[in-house]
Amino acid sequence: MLNLDKIHKGMDVVTSDGRRLGTVREVMEHVLFLDDVEARSEFRKTSVPMIWIIDIDQAVRLAKSWEQVEKEWQADPKSSL
Repeated sequence: MLNLDKIHKGMDVVTSDGRRLGTVREVMEHVLFLDDVEARSEFRKTSVPMIWIIDIDQAVRLAKSWEQVEKEWQADPKSSL
């Protein structure tokens, strides 16, 4: 089980293929809000759900690849996630 208390403002958020997605701006319940989002998508979301997290070390590591994250964001551009 992950210790979500280890997540703090300014941590990098990294996709499963090692690409930096952004940095943590805020942690709220089941969502990470991001700053400095580096996705190419015109639908630049600013958050990811906690269920995508698989590890927390020096960075928050996601189970999804860069491509998977962009597809998720493009599929539902108006959602709060």
